[in-house]
Amino acid sequence: MNTVGGRSLVFALLIILMTVTSGIAVANPASAADGDAVYRVAVQQNDTDRVQNETTPHRNPDNYSEDGDLNSVEGWLSDRLSTQLGESAIQLSEGEYELAKDYVGEEYRERLGQYVDVAGETNGESQEDEFEEAGEKQSRLSDTVQEYRETKDEYEAAREAGDEERARERARELETLANEIESLGGSVRESYDKIENQTNSDLSEADTAVENVTQTIQTEQAAVREQSFEKTELTLTAERETISFLDPLVAAGELRTADGTPIANEEIRLNVGNHTELVTTDSAGAFTLEYRPTDEQLSTDELAVQYVPKTQSVYLGDETNVSVSIEQTEPTVSLSEVSREVSYNDEAAVAGELAVDGTPVDGVTLAVVLEGEQIGTATVTDGEFSGMGTVPASVPDGEAELGVRLPFDDQALAATTNTTTVTVRETESKLSIEGESTGNQEITVNGTLSTVGSDGVAGEIVQLRVDGTSVGTVTTGEGGSFGETISVPDSVSEEDVTVTAVYEGSGSNLASATAETVVVIGETGTQLPTSVWLAGGFLVVIAAGLGFWWYRRSTSEISSGGPADGRQSTLDGTTATEKSSDPSPDTVTPLLERAHEQLTSGRPDDAARTSYAAVRQALEARIEKQGALTHWEFYRTYRSEDAPDAELLHDITQGYEHAAFGRDSVSTDEASGILERARQLCGSDGSSSDGAPADD
Repeated sequence: MNTVGGRSLVFALLIILMTVTSGIAVANPASAADGDAVYRVAVQQNDTDRVQNETTPHRNPDNYSEDGDLNSVEGWLSDRLSTQLGESAIQLSEGEYELAKDYVGEEYRERLGQYVDVAGETNGESQEDEFEEAGEKQSRLSDTVQEYRETKDEYEAAREAGDEERARERARELETLANEIESLGGSVRESYDKIENQTNSDLSEADTAVENVTQTIQTEQAAVREQSFEKTELTLTAERETISFLDPLVAAGELRTADGTPIANEEIRLNVGNHTELVTTDSAGAFTLEYRPTDEQLSTDELAVQYVPKTQSVYLGDETNVSVSIEQTEPTVSLSEVSREVSYNDEAAVAGELAVDGTPVDGVTLAVVLEGEQIGTATVTDGEFSGMGTVPASVPDGEAELGVRLPFDDQALAATTNTTTVTVRETESKLSIEGESTGNQEITVNGTLSTVGSDGVAGEIVQLRVDGTSVGTVTTGEGGSFGETISVPDSVSEEDVTVTAVYEGSGSNLASATAETVVVIGETGTQLPTSVWLAGGFLVVIAAGLGFWWYRRSTSEISSGGPADGRQSTLDGTTATEKSSDPSPDTVTPLLERAHEQLTSGRPDDAARTSYAAVRQALEARIEKQGALTHWEFYRTYRSEDAPDAELLHDITQGYEHAAFGRDSVSTDEASGILERARQLCGSDGSSSDGAPADD
């Protein structure tokens, strides 16, 4: 038997085997041909020749399978998230704020969701929190920098118009924004460090970009500060270090300008922790501060006191610290008004007073509680409070305790609670359910748990039964809806089954409810006869034996200088000696022509992918770094070599990614624009008339 004959026999047997066991699937040859060029874009380097190699296309993580290499998919997603963070930072440094936000926008969040799903199935340590935090803060940083720039323009315009009042207002806003940018920039860079330490990502370029943006803003703000404000100095001297709510901090203070001039006879605002105190200076700029600690931790050894000027003030704020030792005191909470009878979704009201030995407490927040569960809040002002909370379903009907709690722990004020007994009434509930057979002894069930006049009840457990047999439970989601796919028990033989949803209402203030529906069970998939499986197994054995024989014979031919000797074959049938290291019009022009044909025949996604393949063919010889590069790695490598047309490649790469991995197809206009840019990069003189105007 010769080699060709052996191959033919093995191939025929494999075809028979596939037919017997699972049927034959034939791909569309035209589509395959169109797609081949898109992925034949990576190169490999050997000692003498650069051999073009047809590579596996990048896996689209939207369609990843648990049967695949999840670690590789996780790595791809991690790289993609890092790339988008990097691109966002670069766009931010270039003043492209919308683009910067887009890179960490919806697509980034979708990729992050995929990363979380995949990482949950692997053994490695996931960096989902770091990626999420970095994306959120980077988006906020872009917003804040953009707002700073816009406010800075308004500031400059006001100064130019001689409007000092407006200029000072904008300068004050700029001061706040600059401080926020400094904080966000540092936080983003910390996230970069965490991601780099746990992955193979290189975010050094992004780190530099964020650092430069932050430093530039701080430099500009220093100039604004010098132009608009006078610096101040705040000093405080406490009478004693040990303080409590009953023995408050008493400190003598002074507020002066940097040159020593007192800020005299003015009411000034001092922020102490989360609280604000108003004091008035005398003719020498002196004042007395009295402060009663409430929510400060007992471990606090310094209180930060900050002078906050009015918006129109010419003065810049200042801050100083006062050493303290805080002792705890016991407050008393009393109730003057409480709802006596409530039911599900009602607003339960409470009112009362909070004081320490008759001294009213101010500026703290109480939790409104029902049977120990927080259902709302109430703010204390000058010792008095009133608040409301929504009654949840989780509180059982009957008698319950309603009141307020000061939820402090090791703070200047001790925790305290006061409640009173109220009645929780039962509320009628109702269930709706519908089911549909999947044809595989499974039923998809959907339904809703609600009350009369209610939008639905979330977080409650509903039991599902088939012909009286329990098949599982489901928890209601937002709006009271639930959905589940259940298996029909083996004990059920009828074609028509009754699916029942049961809400028992135990442990809640909702009455029990039941709903049912009848579902016709579809036929299950047919099984192949045992004789067919035996025949298939026999063919597997024969095919394996012939395959081994063919392998031994082919190996023998190669070792003896047969047809495979002396040349390295590539996957597309050509050899290394036939490949050229430099692309020619013979390889690029047909791809551009094919892209044009795909576009005019209404296949914009294919046109975009083929246009990108042509660009890779045309440009890969110009870059130094070789190897299998992703589309964004190829772009960054090309850009790093100061290519003047890198922006064109960026647009084409973005379009290719949309066509290859996006959920929606690219539009005809977008594909036309991608093709036109591809022609420019490839140096083609082809017409740009592709059935749609170019996308500028």
